Amino acid sequence: MQAFLNQVAEYIHQNYEENPDQLCIVLPNKRGALFLKQHLAKAFKKNIWLPKIISAEDLISELSGLNGLEELELICRLYESYMEVLKDKNPEPFDSFAKWGNLILQDFNEIDRYLVDAHALYRNLKDIKEIENWSLAQEELTEFQKNYIEFMGNLGAIYAHFTTGLIKDKKAYQGLAYKTAVENFQSQSFTQNFHHILFCGFNALNKAETFIFSKLCTSGKATMLWDADNYYLQDMVQEAGLFLRRNKKNFDLKELNFTGNYFKEKKHIDVIAVPKQIGQAQTIHNILNKLLDDGVSADNIAVVLANEKLLWPVLKMLPDRIQHVNITMEYPIRYTSPYNFIDLLLKIHSGYEKQNRKSPSIYYKEFLSILRHTFFSEYMEILGVKNVTSVINRILEKNYAFITENLLKELFAENYGHIEHLFKPWNNSREAGLCIKSILEKVKNWHLKGELNSHKSVELEYLEVLIKNFNRVNDFINQYTHFETLRAFKVLFNQIVGASSAAFIGEPLKGLQIMGVLETRTLDFSNVIFVSVNEGVLPSGKTINSFIPNDLKRYFGLPLYGDKDAIYAYHFYRLLQRAENIFITYDTETDTFGKGEKSRFVSQLQFELPNYNSETHINEYIAQSNNTLTKSNTEIIIPKTDFTLEKILTKATNNDQYSGLSPSSLLAYKSCSLKFYFRYGAGLKETQELEESAEANTFGSILHGALEKLYAPHTNELITINHIQLLKKKVEKAVNDSFLFYFSEAEAYLGKNLLQQNALKIYVDKLLNLDIDLLNTLDKKELMIYGVEKELNAELAISSNGKAIKVYIKGTADRIDNFNGMYRIIDYKSSVKDTDKFEFTNFETLFTDTDYDKMFQLFMYTGIITRYRSVV
Repeated sequence: MQAFLNQVAEYIHQNYEENPDQLCIVLPNKRGALFLKQHLAKAFKKNIWLPKIISAEDLISELSGLNGLEELELICRLYESYMEVLKDKNPEPFDSFAKWGNLILQDFNEIDRYLVDAHALYRNLKDIKEIENWSLAQEELTEFQKNYIEFMGNLGAIYAHFTTGLIKDKKAYQGLAYKTAVENFQSQSFTQNFHHILFCGFNALNKAETFIFSKLCTSGKATMLWDADNYYLQDMVQEAGLFLRRNKKNFDLKELNFTGNYFKEKKHIDVIAVPKQIGQAQTIHNILNKLLDDGVSADNIAVVLANEKLLWPVLKMLPDRIQHVNITMEYPIRYTSPYNFIDLLLKIHSGYEKQNRKSPSIYYKEFLSILRHTFFSEYMEILGVKNVTSVINRILEKNYAFITENLLKELFAENYGHIEHLFKPWNNSREAGLCIKSILEKVKNWHLKGELNSHKSVELEYLEVLIKNFNRVNDFINQYTHFETLRAFKVLFNQIVGASSAAFIGEPLKGLQIMGVLETRTLDFSNVIFVSVNEGVLPSGKTINSFIPNDLKRYFGLPLYGDKDAIYAYHFYRLLQRAENIFITYDTETDTFGKGEKSRFVSQLQFELPNYNSETHINEYIAQSNNTLTKSNTEIIIPKTDFTLEKILTKATNNDQYSGLSPSSLLAYKSCSLKFYFRYGAGLKETQELEESAEANTFGSILHGALEKLYAPHTNELITINHIQLLKKKVEKAVNDSFLFYFSEAEAYLGKNLLQQNALKIYVDKLLNLDIDLLNTLDKKELMIYGVEKELNAELAISSNGKAIKVYIKGTADRIDNFNGMYRIIDYKSSVKDTDKFEFTNFETLFTDTDYDKMFQLFMYTGIITRYRSVV
């Protein structure tokens, strides 16, 4: 395989051996420059003055004489133009404008890159919107419709004001630079500095590029070096060759140079279906090991990520024997722990603004997300705060759904002063920026004082980038008046910090190459692992990112969905055309929207390529873990050994407060012995969750608590109807008191909880009425209650591993009484299933049939009482 840039180097050696320094080589991006220099060194085999190698954007910047601005500054200047044009028409605040301001900027960018008459386009757009809202019945337009049409009518004026101001300051966005380069082309002198210009590896050219490149080529000043394959170039319906065929026509060429028949050569192609990101990372690990075992050098392998979120999982799973890795892409800061923590903090403070009250509160889910965050833990360690776990437990125990300032003071007690600056409402964006920067600097300095390891070094890199970007955030706040509110500050945070990334340092020409799809332009590798090639990822699919409708775009020659797909189709096929071993993975994991489908580019390759080249076979696999079980119904079995039984036997044979086997634990064993082991043998507990309203278990506990409060003072007394009539008057207080044991006063009397309290009062009242009805059936009309929520305990002799041991069966009976000379054990249930059964003919069914679980509990209580006569 001869790489494209190697071909370019040989072309330069053959045609410009004497004066390569007088050349200017223009590449689609800067990534290929280093590789081209390496190929030039091999081609010339002597010391030479290198030609000037620049990207297309560098060329346009030179031709236009304008300096590019970063996106956020462009948005700020665009907002100023918007405010100026609509100053008398109730313009929206910056935080609302920023949500759709990018769409305007993208439209301006395309309009200028394709040399469209903006005035004519926006005049047509206004007419279209007026027709869309026109009514034959002459219905009056709503105020919103009027404002919308007026806004569309002013887009042309906003464009004119915006671009005029930028050109005056010698500034530009990309499209404006392209348009200005075309306008200044005849008067520019940059291209005269070179004997010749080579445009290498271009595919999709906008109208401005087509104008400039063709003018230079026609005048003999430049040559286009294409990179194509006849497989997709000569097939008129193959989208990968769409722009190359257009370029062939636009440049009036009979053939495109450097066109090969690479897809006629033998290729090994594996398409691998594998679920989830970690599964794909593991698959890449296995493929790399196989290639290395086969003697392939890591220098000849490229891992290309269609979904760049996979970078970190892939890095974590690289084989140890790969010593050198060059990562073309940078790691986005928005995926780091500090960024995530700040984002959560800003959500809380943005929520304060929406509440618009003196004492705002924090929703518990957001608050717990902060408290459980690893970055928050680090920060609390620095400040010396050690009661965070107890705060979390207290919130869960008392079901605090909304956290107020007073509650924070109560929860953190003497440590409140350390966390006050985090949760006390910030007055403005300046205060927010300074507070966050201070937090980041404290954590950074803490890392610097300690012993640095690889993990802390990476954290420091993230923190340095974050602090640098927050300095820029504060500069913007001071420069523009748009960022006073926290909502606007959050936009600023997302635009600047969210778009930043931390660079990886590596040797570009050595080791395994990991890159995104766009970084592969002009580069070739013998072995390619193409990762996460899913539909909706490559291509990304149809997204509405413009105010300009498709019909208007088509009329003015602006790119459509199909053009974008064709661009990525070219990247896909160009990357594969010189490769010999190709591994393509896609994620089979589906979600609500049905994702998990391989890219149509892959399906197209599987269907068409074997017919084009009979020597190429495409294999498709479903990746499986080495530990995959062969039988889908294989049981999980925990052998009964001394080790696995130790904790269970200890619990069963000890007679202290926390030991003994309860009827509930025996029911757990009855329903699932593995669940019983995990809970009582392995000691695993279910995660405690906060209840915004009483769930089934808590609802039942509150009911039990209320009945205990009513009946407990009257145990071992004769209960008459008069007693119960008096108890009915105390129902409301008993339920309220029981409710407050599980919920704070703020949560107990709001929303669903208030409804549940009323339902519980009805339940309790009905149970009291049942007792009255029972007493009415007696001559003496008296009832004796021996205990409520009565703890019971009984010994039971059993044999374990041939040894006789004593186990303790313990339980809590809801109520034990004497009714009409009969002792009764009552177990209150707040819910009963239709399948529950309460009559049985033999005891075996109690121990085997789960429909008899409630009867099993009563039977166990009966068994305990027969051994524990003092209860009655």
